[in-house]
This record gives sequence, C-alpha cells and structure tokens, in this order.
Amino acid sequence: MKLSLALSTLVLASNCLFAAPTTLATVNGNAITTNDANAFLAKAIPGMSFDKLDPKMKHQVVEQLVNQSLIKNEVLKSGLQNTPAFKAQYAAIKDDLAVDMWIKQQMSKITVTDKETKDFYDANSDKMKQGDKKVPYEQAKKEISQYIKVEKFKALMNKTTESLRTAAKVEIKI
Repeated sequence: MKLSLALSTLVLASNCLFAAPTTLATVNGNAITTNDANAFLAKAIPGMSFDKLDPKMKHQVVEQLVNQSLIKNEVLKSGLQNTPAFKAQYAAIKDDLAVDMWIKQQMSKITVTDKETKDFYDANSDKMKQGDKKVPYEQAKKEISQYIKVEKFKALMNKTTESLRTAAKVEIKI
C-alpha cells in the first residue's frame, strides 16, 4: 500500500514537472503551443522563455507565430517546394546546416582547463589591461577560455583538413 502510494505520488509529481505544453492559439486546427513560443524566442532572444514575458509581449509573440503559420500554409499550397530552384537552394542549405552542426559538435568536444586560462593570463599579463588598470583574472577568465577554445578549434580544423587533403585528390585550377 505504501509503495503504491509512493509510486502514484511520484507519477503525479513527474506529470506536473513534465506537463504538456499549453496551446496558445490554433490556426486551421493546428495548435501553436508554449513549446513553439519558446523555440521562437530561443532564436530571437537566447535564454528567454515565454513564461518570463509580460502579457503584452506574450500576445505579440503569439500573433507573430500565427502570422508565420499562415505564411507557411500559403507557401505549402503554392507548391514552391517542388520547383527546381527551391530544391537546389534547399540542398545547399541542408549541406551548410550539416557542416554548421558538425562544427558545433567539434567545438563542444574542446575543453579548456583553469590551468590553461591562468597560464595564458600570466603569460600575457602586460595585455590584460583596461585603461591603466590590470583586469583581474576572474574577470578575464571567460574571454580567455573562449579565445583558447577558438585557437584549439583552428588547430584541430587545420589538422583535419590536412588529413582530408592527403586522402583526397585535389586539383586547384587557377
């Protein structure tokens, strides 16, 4: 009895935590939800969520999502996606998106240690100034870490492209 009560409490609690998204509007029977609003906001204002907006802003976001949905429906009806020009551009975008995602994956694998940032800070202490004052390490640490990460990424990409070029037949004709 106690176990089933504990399990049912856990199920109820998890249902509250992972509640279904709220429908904010419908367009021709298709729901626009809080998930859609949050995805829209993530692109426009990273870190912002629909729940944090004031009522006026929430209404504006929903109106924008309704308009986008209507335009998407009109584009689907037009048959634009079946044209050769669209298919060619879509293929290019799809490949570029895959490259962007691969680059983000590679970047996420790169780590920078506190020792690396501190060593960089110490080795470049003459450059760690804002005006006449030296910038404290803790204040500069994040930017130093990003800089080192980008430098490591460049080195990784150089090594990767060198390896790929060695394995490929490349002919430059200019």
